[in-house]
Amino acid sequence: MRINNKITVGENLKRIRKDLGLKQHEIVGEEVTRNLISLIENNKATLYDTVANIIAKNINKIMQERDIEIFIQGEDLLNPDRYDARKVANEYIERLENALLKKEYNICPEELNKIESFLNKWNFIDKKVRIYELLGDIFYVSNNLNKEYYYYFKALEASYSYPNLKTRFKLAIKLCSNCIITGKYEEAINLCRYMLLNHNDIPDKVKGKFHYNIALSYHKLNQINKCLNELENAKAYLAYTEKKDIKKILMLESACYSKIGNLNKALNCFNNILKILNENDNIDEICATYINMIQIYIKQNDTENITKYFDKIMIILPYIDENSYYLPEIFFQISNIYSHLKRYDDSEKYLLTALSLAKKNENHFLLKKFRAKQVKLYIDANWLDKLEGLLSSMKEQLDALNLNPDFSLVLKILLYYIKQNKSNMAESLILDLLRKEKEV
Repeated sequence: MRINNKITVGENLKRIRKDLGLKQHEIVGEEVTRNLISLIENNKATLYDTVANIIAKNINKIMQERDIEIFIQGEDLLNPDRYDARKVANEYIERLENALLKKEYNICPEELNKIESFLNKWNFIDKKVRIYELLGDIFYVSNNLNKEYYYYFKALEASYSYPNLKTRFKLAIKLCSNCIITGKYEEAINLCRYMLLNHNDIPDKVKGKFHYNIALSYHKLNQINKCLNELENAKAYLAYTEKKDIKKILMLESACYSKIGNLNKALNCFNNILKILNENDNIDEICATYINMIQIYIKQNDTENITKYFDKIMIILPYIDENSYYLPEIFFQISNIYSHLKRYDDSEKYLLTALSLAKKNENHFLLKKFRAKQVKLYIDANWLDKLEGLLSSMKEQLDALNLNPDFSLVLKILLYYIKQNKSNMAESLILDLLRKEKEV
């Protein structure tokens, strides 16, 4: 029956079926006949909750078989207004996808509240997962780590109401990466373990990635043996055709071996990376690998190999694409090598280039890292005028620092030492803290 010229429940079922490209006989099941579907669509029979849920289940099965990520709920069939609202959800999704494409990342709180209210009102499971993931992606690229975590968590949480969602593992990996970047290493480990233990349908490649992220978390926690064990697990699931993943494993293995002093094994990892890389297509990665090898040769005081690989770097450096992901880090490491050689002018030259690229790419993590190196460089070179100029330019950044209670306590102790002219004690405390930071 039509009420106030609004679409009927039967007409709503028919339009949903047609929108999804389905025929009546495709959405029937053992409990529902084609004749019943026809009667409902022609307003000659009532669609009850039980039948609506059965039809929705049959529709979702077909969508899954066709690899289409749409999840219809019984309520969508029973409430025409609800199905109309799905179109509004699609508009939100399109808007957020365009924002990512056009790099327009400023979403005002009012807009976020509007989206949240809309999703809470209608509770579209499939749309909720997608919208929350897109918001997480936007806050990821805009470096808002707290909101990135919040929306990836919400997306993953909502996904458990969406059976057989193929992108759930991708969401878990995104959330895990955020946890590692923000120092939530135990949470990252627990999340990966949960996914591995509670999902039987995880592809081997994804299992390998979960084990890799567990390994990376253990490395951050300085639990090297556990890290190496998890890397072995990762390799068991990743074929050597997965070159990108194997390179990441070898890089982390080399870091582990370097940390425990097995420098020859670390070098062996880098040599294996070079075997994987194509000389014509991966010159930036080859350059980055040479730099890592030089770090080991520096520890071994192997001047011959330091010179050999540094010369190789300088030969291929001009041919690296200026948009290469690795280029800022390459310039940064070249700066470090020059700094080790006490060629401070050259070190500053390459460091400033690295900083410029990090700014261009809006990579806030690298910017912080490179700024810290710039401070150290000016101190090592005894360039006090440049150091004062740098600190002056960073005044706003320093003023915006939020000090946690532990750091405030350390500063109070250092201030006490300075007032008491106990510079040796202040220096000792600072060196201890810097050593601890490197260990972590």
